[in-house]
Amino acid sequence: MKPFFLCCLVLLATACDLRNNGDREAMNVAAEWADAYFNADYHAAEALCTPDSRRYLAFAASNTTQHDLDLLKATPANVETDDFFPEANDTLRVVMLKVHHYIRPALLGQTSRQEDEGLFRVTVVKRSNRWLVRMADLPRSEKQSRD
Repeated sequence: MKPFFLCCLVLLATACDLRNNGDREAMNVAAEWADAYFNADYHAAEALCTPDSRRYLAFAASNTTQHDLDLLKATPANVETDDFFPEANDTLRVVMLKVHHYIRPALLGQTSRQEDEGLFRVTVVKRSNRWLVRMADLPRSEKQSRD
């Protein structure tokens, strides 16, 4: 009887560890993608995205100016994972990222500028046993600026 309980305990611990490993992987992919995206390395970001996300990356790249690149060169964006939320099943996570020194896109008649900090939600999905960022739009900060 004891071997049965020991076996169940080992299986339970292994299952919990695998779930935590998936959470870590999803958070790492989100952070790596965000580091590339917010530092305008769209080729590196593309490697960590779903195929249907490429159009958003292409749009972001086409709207990145030399002014934006100069700002990022002077002070690169810095990314921290803040939290994650499992959604619906074991193949989808929403990761909260805190991004420092990101470029806020220009509005009509204005120039882009670098913000101190923003909070972003990134959706990460598991496809073909690999975690990838799924973009449904361009990232927007949930933390409002003081303006």
